[in-house]
Amino acid sequence: MKALVIKSSVLWGLVILAGSGCKLQVLPQTPTATTLTITTTREEAGEFVVKGTTNLPDDTRLTAVALRYLELNRPIGDQGRVVYSILAYQPATVENGQWTARLNLWQVAADGRYQESWQPQLEALNLSATPDSSVQFAVTLAPPELFTARHLSLSQNSPQTLAGLRRQTPDGDLFLWNSILSTVTLPTGQTTPPTDLASDQNGGWGERYRLVPEPPLPYTLTPEDERKTNAPPHPAEFLQ
Repeated sequence: MKALVIKSSVLWGLVILAGSGCKLQVLPQTPTATTLTITTTREEAGEFVVKGTTNLPDDTRLTAVALRYLELNRPIGDQGRVVYSILAYQPATVENGQWTARLNLWQVAADGRYQESWQPQLEALNLSATPDSSVQFAVTLAPPELFTARHLSLSQNSPQTLAGLRRQTPDGDLFLWNSILSTVTLPTGQTTPPTDLASDQNGGWGERYRLVPEPPLPYTLTPEDERKTNAPPHPAEFLQ
């Protein structure tokens, strides 16, 4: 008896049908590779739109991040001379197979100059560094969200493999990571200096001695004229 082979477009597997009295056999599904793409578009004043596509489930929470590597003039502890600075990061949620985030790589100094986050930090530490000419834009999926996303994928009969995107933390936790490099020059120019911020005072704590005003009570409390209690009487209250 000749078997009939049909390719199922739903299960992405092979279903083998035989004549009467034969059993239905479903071959193992072929897992599809997880896709997580990333592109960037330059906006004005140090802003970038980072976006991409993915086959992860909707409502999966991703994180977009921008990094610049620095070569210090001398090592810092055990970190060596090459370090990186996180310029910006923003969450992004998957919707209809797409995600997007807007990253602002520039900050405003006290005198109004545009700068990146690592520049005032090195000045405070009396260090100098040679920044890389490129910024690494990346999208990542942290371990807790990755577990949820994989669970949802499997429950929807869509087994996912982590081809080319899998990374591991020093503790062995799994996460997804995809990135691209883009040439980004250092900030130039300046703008109106910012007003006094709480972060500039008292090591970032602001004026802690100031009391926060509280709204008045919406009702009036009237003290009782007589003491009321359901506690048992004290021995001294009994007649001798």
